[in-house]
Amino acid sequence: MAQYAPGTPRVIGKYVKPFCGCGLAMTVKTAWTRENPSKRFIACPKYSGLKCGYYEFFDEDLPSDYYRDLLWEEHQKGKRGVQRNEMQEKIHVLTMEKKLLADELTCTKAKLQLYDKLFLILIGILIVFCVVFGMKA
Repeated sequence: MAQYAPGTPRVIGKYVKPFCGCGLAMTVKTAWTRENPSKRFIACPKYSGLKCGYYEFFDEDLPSDYYRDLLWEEHQKGKRGVQRNEMQEKIHVLTMEKKLLADELTCTKAKLQLYDKLFLILIGILIVFCVVFGMKA
């Protein structure tokens, strides 16, 4: 007889949520493959990692390939929309970083020009000292 996870709903649709052979409560997952778009199944939590291997679909197959392909394409459109939003966020962040780097470069160039002027002034002062103190010697 199947055991049940304490405090969890035992009925999912027409199925009871038992423990699998590993002793772990099976979880409800949704397949998003081209063959089984949006098809729910129960599986051992170790199914994908350690290959316990137990799973069972509890949604019926779609009535035709047309509906399966339509659902798959809508899912892909949604994923592309999410990817587009993520890419737009990355573009915004990179644009801000570019602006900060451009501002930093402008500031660094201004400092370099100032240091060049100070260097020339110091060289001039050094030449004046050499000339003044060189003549007295």
